[in-house]
Amino acid sequence: MINGVKKSYLVFDIVLSIFAMLLLLDLFVIKNTNFLVCGISTTVVFLILRVIFGYEKKGKRFTSETIFYIFLYTTLFVIATYIAGIFTGFNHSIYHLSIKSIFNNILPYMLIILSSEFLRAQVARKCEGSLVSYSLVTIVLILIDCILFSTSFNLSTGEGQLQYVCNILIPSVAKNVLLMYISIIGGAKPTIIYRLLMEIKMFIIPIVPNFGLYIDSVVQTMIPGLVGIITYISLKQFKNEEVEGKTVKTSKLYLNAFSLIGLALLVLIVGLTSCRFKYGAIAIGSGSMTGVINKGDVIIYRQIGDYKPDVGEIIVFNKEKKIIVHRIIERVQINDDEYVYYTKGDANPTPDGYPLTKDDLIGIVTNNIKYIGIPSVYLNELINRKK
Repeated sequence: MINGVKKSYLVFDIVLSIFAMLLLLDLFVIKNTNFLVCGISTTVVFLILRVIFGYEKKGKRFTSETIFYIFLYTTLFVIATYIAGIFTGFNHSIYHLSIKSIFNNILPYMLIILSSEFLRAQVARKCEGSLVSYSLVTIVLILIDCILFSTSFNLSTGEGQLQYVCNILIPSVAKNVLLMYISIIGGAKPTIIYRLLMEIKMFIIPIVPNFGLYIDSVVQTMIPGLVGIITYISLKQFKNEEVEGKTVKTSKLYLNAFSLIGLALLVLIVGLTSCRFKYGAIAIGSGSMTGVINKGDVIIYRQIGDYKPDVGEIIVFNKEKKIIVHRIIERVQINDDEYVYYTKGDANPTPDGYPLTKDDLIGIVTNNIKYIGIPSVYLNELINRKK
């Protein structure tokens, strides 16, 4: 029996070692960063091991508990990063949600997630207790991350290499160590949930918190560690013989979990709409900027501060107690440090016809999130019709 177990470990380790060498060849020589190729290659390796050893569908003892805590804590951390963005600002995501993006990015990346996590779970189950096998599959999946994002940095310079190590390699190590731990105790389902929450959002949400490369590296490295620690602490209650048979639904945290998520979302929404922070948000209720900003979109704007906007920039301003989002078409200097501005909606036939001073200006539009303001806009219209 022992020899049979060692033999299976050996086959796993050989397959994973060959896969790791191929990935290293890809990373340093071939340099193919295609999402679909990475997803297919990982799927092929998983299928080879499944054909040889089969695949057990039986769940782990703490799968449901692990799913709950991973979903809860990961969701709260994601919301917390966006709350922090109210203070630090937001950047555009390099991806845009569209039919083309779904087929070119989202579906191939989901294949990467699914195949990677089934492969990880296969190793966790079939090579239980083998640190060599655990290490090999972790290295393989770190290499996939390194390949996918290798073209995002200029690796021909020392600065680019440092940024690559800080923003891709180190966070990937932290993430994959966490996912290996989760897979051992909970199987593939909670690791898939973690990755969907943490990674698919970059293709769907058009803005990302602007922490800067190095702060972002720290955040992306710390989150897996914090999720792992508090998940471990939360699961300890289910390993105690005195609470054998206890379920997550009987824990006090379960009763308050969705309240915590709801409260965090409320803080985010209030923070963005209160105009008291560096960044704010407004749902667009008219079609005066149609084509660039449509009715039902939500714009993110930066407080004007001491900034002097120029012609062509889209601004948020207050005119006769009405918040308007239009583009500057003319800027007239009236003294050394003071200007008046003239604006026009891109879809309007004529300019607004009134000058704006610095006191009228609220902010500069930095990002546009499509469609998510539609419920708010139409609810507001319905309320106004009833008055």
